[in-house]
Amino acid sequence: MSSALDTIVAPISSPPWLPRDVAEGRRYAWWAGIMFLLWVLIWFVIAIVELTLFAVGDHISGLMIGLVGLVAMIICFMSAMFLKRTVIDAIDQGRFHDAKNDTVVWILFGFAAFAIPSIPLIITYIKLSDAISAHTPVGYMPYAPGTVAAQAPQAPPHHQAPPVPAPVQGPPPGKQHPQYHPHTTPMLRCKNCNVQFPTFMHTCPNCGAPKE
Repeated sequence: MSSALDTIVAPISSPPWLPRDVAEGRRYAWWAGIMFLLWVLIWFVIAIVELTLFAVGDHISGLMIGLVGLVAMIICFMSAMFLKRTVIDAIDQGRFHDAKNDTVVWILFGFAAFAIPSIPLIITYIKLSDAISAHTPVGYMPYAPGTVAAQAPQAPPHHQAPPVPAPVQGPPPGKQHPQYHPHTTPMLRCKNCNVQFPTFMHTCPNCGAPKE
């Protein structure tokens, strides 16, 4: 039962490495998913009541409202399920661009619930846009898939010995570089766009390519 529920409702707690704006946007997206599920229950009750009135009193309006309620209930349920997969899970994997773009889709589907879930999703879109623009250099554009390909190093000829790398010399004693901060998290280079990202991410946050 818990595993089936996990496919629909995401955990409310966000990963600790998320930027503040992204974490806030994720929280609003989580509440939007809860609102979609609440409207599933509301539309179910409306549909049952109206269809019952139609069966008892033969009112055509009850049949129409009941059918609309069933369709809206299905839309709200599918929106809650795919909102988790395309927005919340994408944020947890570091794919902020994909999450921002998919948020627009669920803002439109929120009108099936009288636009109530659309309000927190609009805030999610704004938070993700602010986070992306704050950490993106001026004039930077994400690499399109397939435009950058990593080239394998060429093997040396058989009659030549491989070059011996020169020893790396450290800074002389007494001189330090206070601005140098080594990575504390293991990094991995994307084979599609050649951008480094933490190894715990499942996909590249820049181009969305899966980790290999």
